[in-house]
Amino acid sequence: MKILFFQWHSFLNKGMERALKKLDIGYDTFFYQFTDWEKDDVFLERLKKKIKGTDYRLVLSVNFSPLISEVCEEFGLPYISWVYDSPVHIKDLESMKRSCNHIYFFDRGQAEEYRRAGIPAKHLPLAVDVEVFGKAIAGAGTRKYGSEISLVGKLYQTDYSYFTAPLSEYLRGYLEGIVNSQMKVYGGYLIPELITQELLNKMNENYKKAAKDGFVMGRRELEFMLACETTGRERYLALSLLSRHYPVDLYSTDEDKRLNHVNYCGYADYYKEMPAVFAGSRVNLNISLKTVRTGIPLRVLDIMGCQGFVLSNYQEEIAEHFVPGEECVLYESLEDMYIKADYYLKHEAERERIAAAGYEKVKRDFAFEQRLRDMMRMMGEKP
Repeated sequence: MKILFFQWHSFLNKGMERALKKLDIGYDTFFYQFTDWEKDDVFLERLKKKIKGTDYRLVLSVNFSPLISEVCEEFGLPYISWVYDSPVHIKDLESMKRSCNHIYFFDRGQAEEYRRAGIPAKHLPLAVDVEVFGKAIAGAGTRKYGSEISLVGKLYQTDYSYFTAPLSEYLRGYLEGIVNSQMKVYGGYLIPELITQELLNKMNENYKKAAKDGFVMGRRELEFMLACETTGRERYLALSLLSRHYPVDLYSTDEDKRLNHVNYCGYADYYKEMPAVFAGSRVNLNISLKTVRTGIPLRVLDIMGCQGFVLSNYQEEIAEHFVPGEECVLYESLEDMYIKADYYLKHEAERERIAAAGYEKVKRDFAFEQRLRDMMRMMGEKP
């Protein structure tokens, strides 16, 4: 019996496939790039044709697909999905409640939230394949990508101003209060608790008066917008502060003209360029999207897997799995971030020791093979 490994342009494909081979698990692959993860008749037809008449023991994917779940439910196949996004970008959460589903979230806080909603969510931290990154680093070299401080990722520029413009001064002030409150808290996610039904009702009353297009702001949409706005402001402030004192490289498709001291380096390909950036940067920043409640973002593991030094905002699970100050460095405010960046740029031996210890930890404890074993064990299967 084989596993059917569904693939799309995700970051975990290579690590997952190499682990399946190392564990001697038979598998076939099925690649498809969705334009709509929740409605695609062509995909449904192709997947059913792929599965019909086979003896697959289960279907495996990175991130959860409602359409794969629909087909697996029809064929009576277990469906394993490993979610590295936060939040899950699907509207129909009911599809996550099907009996075929075995959904693993990297973020324990997110898994707990979905369990409260009746979804059979499980928690499983992410993984890193140090061999894949090691080959990429050897092939690219680090001199070209050498940085004092670097950030790989989005600036999270949002439509916050557009959506708050029609609102009353009181409502705009209330939303600003939510953003400012969340910016002051590290290790906690306040936004969902501060979005009340009364707030949503008043906002939608304002929208109804301002336009006749029938727009209605939903709870999940507002939460995500506020989380992105908060993250964007934190990343802007961090880059602005650091770039006034040190060379800072930003690898992103985004650009902010206000950050005129930042060196924009464009997009870094995940497998070809990003490993060399992490290996060649003296300090690698991780500033998590605020929707990540407790989990270890993939970016943190990737940096360590490239033998890079990581300076990250505090996340509960990072502090549980790694020793701060010995395997990584965590900050609890922007001031703390600056002080620690300054210190470790001036103390090279300590910085290199921490990077080496972080690498050894992820190499030992965050391998894809172990995660696949954990998935199978948690659902009662033998790898």
